[in-house]
Amino acid sequence: MPKARRRPSDRGIVVGVLGAITALVLLTHTWIPDVGGYISLLETFLPWLWVPIVALVAAAVIGRTSLFAWIGVALAAIAWAVLFVPTLVPHNSTLTANLHVVSENIDADNHDPAATIGSLVSRDADVVALQELDAKSTPIAERMLVSAYPHSYVVGTIGVWSKTPLTHGEPLELGLGWNRALSVDVSTADGPVRVFEVHMASVRLGEYRQRDTMLAALKNTLDGASDSRVIVVGDFNAASTDREFRQLEQTVTEAPTSTFDFGFTWPSTFPFARVDHLLTRGLTTVTSTVLPANGSDHRGIDVSLR
Repeated sequence: MPKARRRPSDRGIVVGVLGAITALVLLTHTWIPDVGGYISLLETFLPWLWVPIVALVAAAVIGRTSLFAWIGVALAAIAWAVLFVPTLVPHNSTLTANLHVVSENIDADNHDPAATIGSLVSRDADVVALQELDAKSTPIAERMLVSAYPHSYVVGTIGVWSKTPLTHGEPLELGLGWNRALSVDVSTADGPVRVFEVHMASVRLGEYRQRDTMLAALKNTLDGASDSRVIVVGDFNAASTDREFRQLEQTVTEAPTSTFDFGFTWPSTFPFARVDHLLTRGLTTVTSTVLPANGSDHRGIDVSLR
């Protein structure tokens, strides 16, 4: 007796259920308890769910599956599009920028920090923000930046260099007991802009609470800041889709990039997550781009503002 063939409807049930589950994860991930940081890790990779969605489409086409399968696949595709297509659309403003900022985690294990810093200097920004400075790279940065950026404020492993005067610098510990952030006023033709530079604690499976503590403390700091124009910049060790990072967007916002992409910044060789950000309040983003790899394990960001 010939072996019975699986009916297309059987395959369709599997494809349809997987599609529905994918849509459910996309739309309700913030409701799932983040036990051990696993959901935070999932949220980092949410944009990449287009890969299994494409695989489900292929399975539906090749397997000639049922209407149920296509409904599940459509739900997943629509959920992904609603969440991420607006992010992919390039953001370009007609305004003329009057404040230009570059920022990068230059990597403590960088074998040639001078080359990395030099690539940032070539951008001719008004403000340069560096993270993960160490005993080797800090004097290199000070030497290379001093002529174009005579004003600086460095706290531990982070620093801001500016073409215009910096005032009211303040180290910030953000709940950790040691300084991992700073705030300082940058002088501009339109008045001071308060810059908060941060380097959030790293995240690994089971080790995420310090970063979450810093993000919560930063939000409280920003909520209490009376400054009308604010920039928050640095290495957040959190993707734009992370629930803890999204809390910040209740008080500051990040514009989409000026190119058709997600603006991923880490790791530099093949970026799959945007963990480096510049958020603003009282300012308009004119352009926002991710810089090419330059020797660090992160890619820098280049943002012009009005």
